[in-house]
Amino acid sequence: MSLIESKDSLADIKSTLLNTLNRAGNDKRSAFRFIILNTISDGFPNSRYVVLRKFKTDTQALFIYTDSRSNKIKEIEEDPLASVLAYDKQKKCQIKLKGKISIHHKDKIAEQHWTALQGGQESYNTEKQPGKKVDSLKDSHQMKSEFDDEYFAVLVLKVSQAEILQLNGDGHIRALFDFEKTEASYLVP
Repeated sequence: MSLIESKDSLADIKSTLLNTLNRAGNDKRSAFRFIILNTISDGFPNSRYVVLRKFKTDTQALFIYTDSRSNKIKEIEEDPLASVLAYDKQKKCQIKLKGKISIHHKDKIAEQHWTALQGGQESYNTEKQPGKKVDSLKDSHQMKSEFDDEYFAVLVLKVSQAEILQLNGDGHIRALFDFEKTEASYLVP
């Protein structure tokens, strides 16, 4: 079962793409919920899996949660341009997103998302910062005595370009959407 088909218009494909991302932000079972976030670290690409927490179809804004002490915060502060990659193995469909990330920590956006968070607060409440070297595995799991939003941050990727690639035995389908230029085109797969 494909996500998009050769009979679909660019407008149909765009609608499917945006609705798929919106669903991924709401449905924990979506294959597009776990995405690869790519930033730059010391001149090299740095990739890691993150969770797509929310996607706004009207503004093409993608939301990711992180610990404000994580290395990705420093990387984004140095270069806010980033990309995201997602793949649904069953549908054989890849989505690539490019844009600029803004960091929200101790502001209204972070507060709204922290309040809505249902479980997982421990991810942002370790005593030591993510990536810090420790002497034992036990040391890596030490939590603060009370959970709070001190280290909780929301990354918002304002998507400027989205590309979708549908693998299909009858002929692959690839399309590019530039939201800043409001342009859409098919691409050679």
